[in-house]
Amino acid sequence: GAECDFEIVQTLLESAEAARATQQADRALAYSDEGLSTLSSFFKGASRDTLLSSLDGTQEKVVEVMDGGEACEKSLDALVTEAQLRQLRGELLLDLGKLSEAEQELEIARTLSVKLCDDVAVGRCLRSEGMRLLMKKELNKAEEKLEAAVKCCHQAEDPKEEAATLKLLIPLYKATTNRYDRCCECFHQMLEALQAEGDMEGVSATLLDLGNFRLNRHLNDTTGGSELEFAELEMTDLDLQGALQYYQENGGEDPSQLPEVLVSVGTIKMLLGDQAASVAALEQAKQLYEEQKDDDGVERANGLLSDVKRIMDKVDSTSVTPIG
Repeated sequence: GAECDFEIVQTLLESAEAARATQQADRALAYSDEGLSTLSSFFKGASRDTLLSSLDGTQEKVVEVMDGGEACEKSLDALVTEAQLRQLRGELLLDLGKLSEAEQELEIARTLSVKLCDDVAVGRCLRSEGMRLLMKKELNKAEEKLEAAVKCCHQAEDPKEEAATLKLLIPLYKATTNRYDRCCECFHQMLEALQAEGDMEGVSATLLDLGNFRLNRHLNDTTGGSELEFAELEMTDLDLQGALQYYQENGGEDPSQLPEVLVSVGTIKMLLGDQAASVAALEQAKQLYEEQKDDDGVERANGLLSDVKRIMDKVDSTSVTPIG
């Protein structure tokens, strides 16, 4: 009966998710197809369309339908499961590079999720649609979808999804000229989301990424002979110090992270005109790279150590705007 069918569908959804988690996309797709066809027999006649037309995207309507008795509640559950299956199917098709099929599934999943007032699912669909557009190199459209997804996840108070979406948006803005400020805002949003999740490893990696992003901007400004804003440099220094403290206390997932932070700290201290701190950080980085037998790292640290003197002279001749 319908009762039994519905339990089978739930099991198929779980199996599909487990198969995807172990990179078995084809198997996951087969489970999700079976789930959807089993689900279609659950809805009698036009009951699915009737249910959909009675929903208007507000929480009140969803509650009203749920209060209509057990059969209505079951139908609503079936609709939620269909949205989950279609979303998963859309993501799997993306994994397999089947972009136009993925677009159709994600469109249906998002429409259902909007009707069901499920902001988290809507945000995730928008993120996947953004990924599809990134894969198609349609960057402006991808940006719109991803920005909408960030907004959705933020409203739904789902920091994990929000951070995952910002992770796609940041490289897009990094690669685009004139989006420096928005990119920094995204970094800060991401830091807030990761902190809310309690993901301190993620926070530190993001601080390092943000520090390096800002640092490259400062270095380009120096090369271009632009004035360096002291307050800007100090903000970058703070980001990098935050990452440095974490990696010194906890190590990282990757042993190359600590010397990388030290190289960046050495560079920012150099730009701030603190030669002693710059040399100390670079010497420490060099030592770690030597211990890790990372010749490229050693070479980079050595190059910067010899630059310190040269750039110190250049910074002396470029006026750094002090904070008045």
